[in-house]
Amino acid sequence: MTAGGPPPVTVINDKDDHPDWTAAAHNAHDPAMGCLTVDPSPANGAPAALAHDILYALGKRLPQGGETYGTWADSQRPAWDAACAWLLAHHIGHLIVCRTDRLTHTRFRQLLTLRERSGIRLTLLWHRPVSPALTTLLDETPHHIIGTLPHARVALEQTEHPPADIPSPEQHRHSGPAPCQDDGQWITPRAPLDGVVVDRLARTPCQGAPAGTPGSAPPSLHGDDFTARDVLATRLTTVAHPLHAAALTIHAITAADIDRLALIRAIDIDENAATVKVHDSTTHRRCRLYPLPTWTRPLIRAALIHSQLKDRAPDSPLFPLITAQDGEQLTLTATGIRYAIGPIRQEDAVRLHQAALTGALPRP
Repeated sequence: MTAGGPPPVTVINDKDDHPDWTAAAHNAHDPAMGCLTVDPSPANGAPAALAHDILYALGKRLPQGGETYGTWADSQRPAWDAACAWLLAHHIGHLIVCRTDRLTHTRFRQLLTLRERSGIRLTLLWHRPVSPALTTLLDETPHHIIGTLPHARVALEQTEHPPADIPSPEQHRHSGPAPCQDDGQWITPRAPLDGVVVDRLARTPCQGAPAGTPGSAPPSLHGDDFTARDVLATRLTTVAHPLHAAALTIHAITAADIDRLALIRAIDIDENAATVKVHDSTTHRRCRLYPLPTWTRPLIRAALIHSQLKDRAPDSPLFPLITAQDGEQLTLTATGIRYAIGPIRQEDAVRLHQAALTGALPRP
């Protein structure tokens, strides 16, 4: 977040609704440089529709295909928590929103609340003459209004400088999963990576993950199966809920089952999101430390940020809701990206594949 609070809101007044102004806003969209442009969908009447638009602009895809599958996304607070966590995890410092003159008062206030929670620079395109309605919406909110296209282009190109420990944009681009051809096939778990065993003395509490990694970050998820690794990595980056994305990522790296995922705490991930500690059981006798590949870190970091937004204690479970009821929610999310948690029988694979072909399951 910005020290001393977020920058004042910038209102770009495109009073004649000229396409050049919207084009300039779209051209400024560059998440790798910390700038995100959102063009709200006027046809989406869901209460959390604007949060959905932000998630889609970030490359996330909402769950679908079941009665309980998208419950969290249908509720305002969970959807906005997810959007805020991803903005912070991806180091988005500038959010540009088009067509704000068409937003309801409620959605406008949601944007201002997001600005306060995340500390982002917020730029709003208002495509009609300034009215008392706009003045009322921005009452008591620091802001300034720009009315010329050259000045608007300058404002739209502003980016917030990331902290010194954040990779450069070029490094950021190469840290993600490599481009790959996804044939839509199911991916099943392979042999887990080797972790470093951490012994615990009797009658001493189980400590969190120490700073640093227990070894070099692994080059792949599943040995030499680079295609499966890259496809799964790409699919995981589209998962909309930070906790779901992080839990499935940890499962892919460590093969931890639902019971062990339920034991992971925020303190079991080091401050750089480079190491995760997976507990053997509630006895914590031989827990293991696993190095996390670079591409996983935004996903893991988003879960930690989400936990902070919810004011959860660092030593409390990180995934309490999605590991409940034998991980039903997590299994549904995994189904949406065609990733099978745990061994899958041949007959189940055939059944799931047929369901996907008939449209009963969403394609990733």
